[in-house]
Amino acid sequence: MPRFAYRAYAEDGRSRTGRIEAETRQRAVALLRADGLQVYAIEPEAAGPAPFWRRDLFGRDRVNDAARVAFLREFGTLVGAGLTVDRALRLVARQAGPALRPVLADLLERVVAGASLSRAMAAHPQAFPRDMVDIVRAGEATGTLVDVIGSLTRSIERRDAVRRHLISAMIYPALLVLMALGTVAMIVGVLVPALAPLFEGTGQAPPFAIRAAAWFGNTVSALWPVLAGALALLVLGLARAWRLPAFAAARARLALRLPLMREIVVGLECARLCRVLGTLLAAEVPVPDAVAATRPLAGNQLFRRALDEAGRRLVEGGSLASGLASLKPYAASTLNLIASGEQVNRLGSVLLHAAEMHETETRQRIDRLLALLTPLVTVAIGGLIGGLIISVMGAILSVGQLTQ
Repeated sequence: MPRFAYRAYAEDGRSRTGRIEAETRQRAVALLRADGLQVYAIEPEAAGPAPFWRRDLFGRDRVNDAARVAFLREFGTLVGAGLTVDRALRLVARQAGPALRPVLADLLERVVAGASLSRAMAAHPQAFPRDMVDIVRAGEATGTLVDVIGSLTRSIERRDAVRRHLISAMIYPALLVLMALGTVAMIVGVLVPALAPLFEGTGQAPPFAIRAAAWFGNTVSALWPVLAGALALLVLGLARAWRLPAFAAARARLALRLPLMREIVVGLECARLCRVLGTLLAAEVPVPDAVAATRPLAGNQLFRRALDEAGRRLVEGGSLASGLASLKPYAASTLNLIASGEQVNRLGSVLLHAAEMHETETRQRIDRLLALLTPLVTVAIGGLIGGLIISVMGAILSVGQLTQ
């Protein structure tokens, strides 16, 4: 249920602040007035992430891409059939899931109060990312809301399909790594301590693998509070530095230098930018405004700087392809398509075609990368565990020879 932060005057004239849960803002105000409070300010409380022990393991308490696609598909169908925005929202809210239902109720309340759909969506950034809000705003401004929502639905469906495919493909390597860690932990924590006393008094040093495993186990046992604290500090430091401009620039440069990662990063960025730009241009948004709306969506700083340059070139009368010239070493074919689209005055449809091309190629590259990663992980894990087992078996045989 939505939570609202309010400020009100009590019966004694003192100002009071607090939070209340209610289905809508009007319901919250009515409950507060019933308690003798005169409300003068009330706003929906920004919903932060719930504690991990209260979260649904299956993600049903979060608005994910699947929920967004279902909402956009039903809402676009109803609006395309001639229903008004408020009536469409009212009907969609009845069928929405538990995570999206309170969000849609607040959207309906804001729209009925006179706000536009995009402005109401902007009040819920966790449910509706900025690119969705900008695209809906463009559709409202140009009167092509139905077409824009249809294109946006297809874009989110493709993005969600790539994400699901990647997660599914990573399950097997992740299980291999977990099994390897469990096996190594069992050898280090159980088998090695049982073998180490066998070499005492024999005059023969244990094999290197057993000495190294024993040292590692003793170190972890003695220093685990320090190691845990250092790991926590490292994670906290990375979390704080992740979005710093200098750190983001370093990540962007590294991603474009790694041989296998470079093509995937470029494909994902080009697919996202072409999809949003093409959708906005198909909605008859001016090219400079479409570029300005797309610029914050770039995840890599190289693409963000290229869009900045493209925006300046367009204002000066240049073309989009010339403004994006800094991307030529990474996406030459895409720039050629953009130049061709500008020449024939079909830039929107060309960009959408380029987005589909990049999405298909990126999925194929991910498949090839994972096809290469799985045997490499298998061989590495097998070599590690096999080496440990051979060392342990050699130690057992050497102890047996000494006893004879």
